[in-house]
This record gives sequence, structure tokens and C-alpha cells, in this order.
Amino acid sequence: MTVAPYRPEPATARRRGGVLRVVAPTDAAPLDPSCAPASAAPFVRLHTRQLVTWQTARDVRDWQAVTPVPDLALEVPSTWNAGLGASHRSYVFHMRPGVRWDTPDRRPVTAHDVVRGFKRMCNPVRPSPSLAYFASTVRGLADFATAWAAEATHRAGDAATLAAYQNAHEIPGAFALDDETLVIELARPALDFVHMLALPAASAVPVEHDAFVPGSPEAAAHLRANGPYRVRRHRPGEWVELVRNPAWEPAADPYRRAEADRVELRLSDGAGRADAEPTDAPAEVPVAPAVGGLPAAEPVDGDGALGWALDPYLLLNLRDPVWVDPRVRQAVALAVDKAAVADLYRRHRPGVPVRIAGSLIPPGNAGHDTADPYPTGDPARARELLASAGHADGTPLVLIHPHSGLGPEVAHACASDLTRAGLPTRAVGLADAAYTEALRAPATAGGWQLAVAARVPDWLEHNGRVFAQAMLQATPVPGGANHGGYAAPEVDALIERALDAPEPWRADAAWRAAAERAVADVAVVPILHRAPVAAPRRPDRVDGITPLPPQGYAVDLTAARPGVDE
Repeated sequence: MTVAPYRPEPATARRRGGVLRVVAPTDAAPLDPSCAPASAAPFVRLHTRQLVTWQTARDVRDWQAVTPVPDLALEVPSTWNAGLGASHRSYVFHMRPGVRWDTPDRRPVTAHDVVRGFKRMCNPVRPSPSLAYFASTVRGLADFATAWAAEATHRAGDAATLAAYQNAHEIPGAFALDDETLVIELARPALDFVHMLALPAASAVPVEHDAFVPGSPEAAAHLRANGPYRVRRHRPGEWVELVRNPAWEPAADPYRRAEADRVELRLSDGAGRADAEPTDAPAEVPVAPAVGGLPAAEPVDGDGALGWALDPYLLLNLRDPVWVDPRVRQAVALAVDKAAVADLYRRHRPGVPVRIAGSLIPPGNAGHDTADPYPTGDPARARELLASAGHADGTPLVLIHPHSGLGPEVAHACASDLTRAGLPTRAVGLADAAYTEALRAPATAGGWQLAVAARVPDWLEHNGRVFAQAMLQATPVPGGANHGGYAAPEVDALIERALDAPEPWRADAAWRAAAERAVADVAVVPILHRAPVAAPRRPDRVDGITPLPPQGYAVDLTAARPGVDE
């Protein structure tokens, strides 16, 4: 597999400093890492650190571009350095010296802080979207999360109660031997475990965070940083301002920089609002988004690139009785004119390769398959299936979509297709935060039967679980992207087989089989596969633009250098 090199324009002579402004989705604010989605990793990187991280890459054909490197850890455990046991289930991490919290005493970051981060991702108020990955991998973490959730059903959700439970219970497979030594034991060997450790959910967390409910505005206002920047002030849902962290030592951080004096994030709700306090025309840089692409984004070698996205697809809320008969679901799959949606993307995203999708897992990801059980755009066959199911036109289905990206255009096109096929459908747009909440808690967020969604891989090697497990597995712990409530014992068994597989090719075969079965069941309707895109190489007045391939080719904001006059 080959991927075209990424060659930024040469940087001009500009000194360090200035203000960098970034436009970011509301739900990607770099605040509490315990609740942040994987798509927020480029922002969380500004102020938090994990055991491992990613490095920027100008040529993603280099294997190091997609392989985690040590961050809080001195080394990535392996059998060569005696950090990985012979069973491939026991990892020993030694903490890097010189990493400190932004506290009055500039306290060192310890192994206990990493354990606290693992616990906090399981909190029952705002569990991490990545929790399902860790729950199926780290020994005892699933039991810890489910027990905490059960306890929370008859306990208050205030910070003191949450902290008391967290600190009185342990995760059997995550513990500190001392301040400098951390042990993580797995329930099964995992080809992708080290990649998971680069996610925001695996961030170290200081004891000061116990005083606040995870994900709350109060927690965001009192964050303690160990990265190059710290949050100085923010207005929830509108803007965040970060300044250099005086406790950060460049010598103890091999993979981050702090080129700008200040980073301002203007948070967009997806409905065209992106507010910020007035500034003196700071340099601005876009980042490669998690959903929908950017008009100015550049494709990364469409045919050979790692990490194509499933963008867009239709999600069915299978909790709704309208979907009980599989023929009604099949009618949806047959009604959508995927070719028309592809033309829509080509008009609005010229130059970014897209392919009509029949499979759930896109190219450049583990378990990809080209099979397509449903041809595109066959409304006559869809009507026949509805008639055989005895389905009569009734109350219109609700199809929710985000305001951002091409969400409105895709939703209206799909709604028209479904209506023509005999399934009257009404498209309902939501601001990004409300849309995310509707997917996260469909039973309480209002009635919807369909949603326009997108899925971007959270890492690029051995990554079948970021599609098949996250989107399909019926799991007792919250998190993941199975927003439609799909549950199929056969698919769950295939997912477990993939997770247990010792060789990548065996895992890929199981991921492929699980995805094929779910698409045949119409758990989701894949529409397009989109090539990865990167932000423009040289936005005006900004140098040092380099991508982080495993983070959706987003810009490394710590290295972006605003133009400052000499």
C-alpha cells in the first residue's frame, strides 16, 4: 500500500509567538479528556498527555507515521525491552521524568494519575465515547464500569459521590507499582492496544479533577494541564483561549511544541455560528474535520491512502418498532440513490475522491470488503418490499442530521429518495452538540428513526474495531458508536473472534464477516467512502503546518507558527 508524501511549503523566517486562531466543532473543545471523543485528540493534545502519542509526518509511507511513540512513558513496552510479557497481556510502563502538572507546586505526573484517568473514563455521568474499546481489552475494566453505573442509579451524581466511588474501587488490570511504574494487564492480547492508549480517554488526570463532575463547565474551568498549553478562559459552546503552560518543559516532551503564544478556538455549533472575542487579526488555520470534509482540504492520495472514512451513512434507530420487519429496513437500503449523493460530494468537495459504498468498513482499514448486498437507487424494488411487508404510508419518519458539513444536503436528498419509495421522511437539522446528544441518548433525546452520520477511523493500524466493534457490538458499557442499538449474537461472536485473533489476517476476516452480516441486516446503510483529507498546506500567515495522519490528518496545532513581524 502506498500513500503520497505530504510536503508542506517551506517556512519563511518568522519568529516564535503570536496568536493562532482555530475554528473547531463545538463537541471537539479541548476540555475534559475523560469525556472527549477521539475526534477531539488534535485539540486535547494542546493541554494533555497520554502514555503514547502520534508524531507528525510529511510522508505517511513511513511506518512511523502511523505507529505510536512514547509520550508520558519512556518507552513503548515490547518483548525487546522487557516491558511486554510473553503472553502479550501484561504491559509495564515507566514514567518519563520532568513532566509536571500546572499546579502551584508543579507536582510531577505519576503512574497514579494515569490510573485515575482510566477510572474517570468509566464515570457514569459522562462516560468516554472510547470506553467500549478499553472495556473489552483491559482486565476488569468492564466490571468496574458496569458496577459504577449500577451504583449511580441510586446515588447522587455530584462530584463528591463520584470521587468517593472512584477512589474506593480499583480496576484489577490497571495499577501503579509506585509513582514511576504502571502496569496494565489485558483480558486478551490486543494487536491495537498501544494505539488505543493515544486516545484522549487514556490521558493522565490529576487529583484536583476529582472536585468536579466529568464534562461539566466547572471541570472545564478548573482543568490542570501537563501539555504545552493550559486553558486560561472559555465560554462554553463559543470559544476557548489557551496560553503557554509555565510548568511544561520542552526537554520532557519530544513530540509537542509551543510555537504560538496563545491559541484561540472558535467553536462552531454547525449552524453557522462561530463566536470569539475580538482580536487583532490573528493567524487562522483550519483543521481536517471529523465529519464532512472541508472545501479547502486536500486529498491524501485517494487510491492508496490509509484511513478512508465511511462518510456519509444512514443510521437506523432500531429501537423504533417501524424497523421490526427486515423488509422495511431493506427498502431503505434500496431507496437511497448513492450515486446522486456521490455527485453532490463531487460538486461541493472537488478533488476529494469518493466511492459508492456497499460495505461498512472503508478502504485503507482492517477488514475492508467490496461486497454490496443492495444495489443503489431502486425505488421500485423498495416499494415492492414495503407492499409485501404490509407497510402503509403513515407518520413521516424523522431523519436527523448535523448542520455542519454536507449534513443538510445529504439529509434532504435521502429524505426525498425515501419519500419517493413509499417511506415519507422529514429531515430535521440539529446544531452539532444537540445532534451528538441525540445519538448518544436516543431514548431521551426525542423521537428519530434515521440519522445521517459519518465515521472516521480513530487510528490506522489493526483498526477493524473502530468500525465493526464500535458501530455494531451490543455491549453493557456505554460508549462506542452503536447509536442505533443493533444487537445480533452472531455479529457479537464474530467481533469476539476478531478481538481474540492472534494474527492480523484472522482478525481481518472476522471483522469483514461481522460487517457483511450487519450490512445485510441493514443495521446501517453505507452511502459513500471518502478519501482522507488534510488541511491546506500553507494557510495565510501560518507556517509549520504538518499533519498527524492517525488523527484524521489534522494539523499539529502545537507546531503551527503564526506570522509575527520581525
